[in-house]
Amino acid sequence: MTPDEPSSSRHPLDGGQGLKHALRRVFDSQIPNYGDYNLVFAVQAGGRDPRAAYVVGYRWKPAELMIAPVDLAGITGAGVPVEVNMTNLAHALQWDEDGSFEVGTSTGRIFRFGVTASPVLDVGPGTPLHLAQHEDVTDFTSFMEAFIGMS
Repeated sequence: MTPDEPSSSRHPLDGGQGLKHALRRVFDSQIPNYGDYNLVFAVQAGGRDPRAAYVVGYRWKPAELMIAPVDLAGITGAGVPVEVNMTNLAHALQWDEDGSFEVGTSTGRIFRFGVTASPVLDVGPGTPLHLAQHEDVTDFTSFMEAFIGMS
């Protein structure tokens, strides 16, 4: 928002905690024991559909990821969440080329996603929303380093 732009033209979910709360609701509505997870917003990486987005829940004990697809147009769930833990983890790695993460399950599901500190979510024409997740990304990166080490 520029200094001349009236605050009323800003989307109510832009910046701040509103967007985080909306993404938390998407995750919580689909996941049992949702309170046990820290969350980050991620986008699909590696040349796949750049519009695909996820709310990624992670917890340290037991080490586990919960990948929940999200429809940004409505900020709603967009598919069946996938649990990745030590019982179904086939591989986990971080790509050098772009820093994205990849996890694969023993059933053949592969997710490659990028997580950034301040992503812009395209929720519709002329409605980009900014998400501040700096501290979350630092913790998630530490988690993924440990998760990759366990794989």
